[in-house]
Parts: sequence; C-alpha cells; structure tokens
Amino acid sequence: MLLIAIGLSTAVLVGVPILMYAMDTLGAASQVERASLFADRVHNVTRSIDIGTANNVAIEINVPEGVVITSDGTTLTITFEREGMETRTWSVVYNHSIVLVGPMGAGNYIVYVQLSSATIEITFSLVT
Repeated sequence: MLLIAIGLSTAVLVGVPILMYAMDTLGAASQVERASLFADRVHNVTRSIDIGTANNVAIEINVPEGVVITSDGTTLTITFEREGMETRTWSVVYNHSIVLVGPMGAGNYIVYVQLSSATIEITFSLVT
C-alpha cells in the first residue's frame, strides 16, 4: 500500500508540471495561429486591391493581442510579439504605396481597404 501511495505521489509531482507546460505550449501555439490567420487575411485583402481584383473591400476582423501592423512605402508588415515567445513577422511588398490607419490595440475591427490615386488605403475602425 505504501509503495502505491509513493508511486501515485511521484506521478502527480512529476506529471502536473509536465501537463502545465504542455498546456502553455498549446496556448502559445494557438496565439501564433490566430496572429498568422490575421496576417493572412489582411495580406490577402490588400493583395486583391493591389492587383486590381477589387477596388475596395471591407471585412470584419479580430486583431489579436500582441499584433502590430505598420507600413513603409509599399511594404506592409504585421508583427506578433508576446513576452516569452519568438517574434513572428509577416511582411509583403506591394506594387502601390500604402497609407495605413492601424488598430489602436486588440479587438474587433472593420478593415476598409481601397485603391485611391494609386495608393492603397487601409483603415481599421473599431467595432463598438
């Protein structure tokens, strides 16, 4: 009986930290996945405007925690950064200049993307 109790105690003492680590790893993976899906959607919509598939598009999207979006000339960059995690960056160079009014933080937004005077305008409007 004593050996069973010692064995179970050891399994709990060793197993719980391993389980907690696995849960943290899965949580981090899902955060990166959400950021990746966000970046893919924004870049896909921007690409459709850039190549002339559409003149303007509006989509509702959730901006995850830790995501920052910037533009510089014709480059649109989306960065995901969280403490204790590797920084991820999705950057695409387009044929048109980009003017960006980015999100003020995490949350639900309507993203308006349009081509105006040979410039891609991207505006994030918070959904209230």
